[in-house]
Amino acid sequence: MHLTRRAGLGLAFAAPLAARAQTLPAAITLVVGAAPGGTTDTLAREAAETMRERLGRNVVVENRTGAGGNLAATGVARAAPDGGTLLVAFTSHTLNAALMRQLPYRPVEDFTPVALLARLTSNVLVVGPSVREADLPAFLAAARATPDRYSFAIGGVGSSLHMQTVLFRSALRLTGPDIPHRGTAPALLDVTGGHVDAMFAPLDVAAPLLREGRVRPLAVTGEARLPAFPNVPALREAAPEVGTAAAWFGVLGPAGMPAPVVAALHEAITAATRTPRFAERVASGGGEIPALSPAAFRDFLARDAAMWIETARLGNIRPE
Repeated sequence: MHLTRRAGLGLAFAAPLAARAQTLPAAITLVVGAAPGGTTDTLAREAAETMRERLGRNVVVENRTGAGGNLAATGVARAAPDGGTLLVAFTSHTLNAALMRQLPYRPVEDFTPVALLARLTSNVLVVGPSVREADLPAFLAAARATPDRYSFAIGGVGSSLHMQTVLFRSALRLTGPDIPHRGTAPALLDVTGGHVDAMFAPLDVAAPLLREGRVRPLAVTGEARLPAFPNVPALREAAPEVGTAAAWFGVLGPAGMPAPVVAALHEAITAATRTPRFAERVASGGGEIPALSPAAFRDFLARDAAMWIETARLGNIRPE
């Protein structure tokens, strides 16, 4: 039975896109469980533009925020598996299994993986006008001396940015407050206004504010400094004990989607990720675009969910 399904999917991918697109509904909704203006929303809108052209369908983006992406995911899991309702998921989709005792869906089994959009390996630690320390060593020294000194904005509970903050605060034993927000954009606004001291933000979203001098970059979280920010140190240079939480973004449908539908959507979304504009946006955010088939994407989701559960265990983070 397993081999039969795989063979059917292979034949579906071999058929011309125009023929496979005829199996799709006239309108496709990309449901985003994050606020407008953030990375997930931006990538969804970039993909939607190419999907309209490739599939000849009306593709709209619907922001359905709340519960760390759970509201959006639950709605898509219960939708008809015809390709008309898709989830533009982000890291919290697998991470929530480690943070919550009971989810209204199973992150892998209740969905059909379609395409991985991007994987972001670097974020940036930014501070606003309330922080006087000039650089990363000074900031870390002040934080270690007074553990409750700094507040951190969380640009989405259950996101990789949230977990990066947890890893940072846990490694340095900081006790200042976390201030949750309904998205990266509103969190950054609070930092620029001096209402919250610091946050970990996606590079692409923070870049305009960095250029305007409204926030200051102290560190990037990847393995090394980035060409776009050569003067910003990697966090591991001054704080090697802090782990890194990578983010991912991808498109999922409800469980049970037909192979021709998956194949048509996968090809159109993959075409979107290969456009210069999309690739440049991901690269500017310190990311990469792995080429994964739907089957490989499913394996990726399973491994990611298991990894977050282990990370939460090591960090003594108990599901609520």
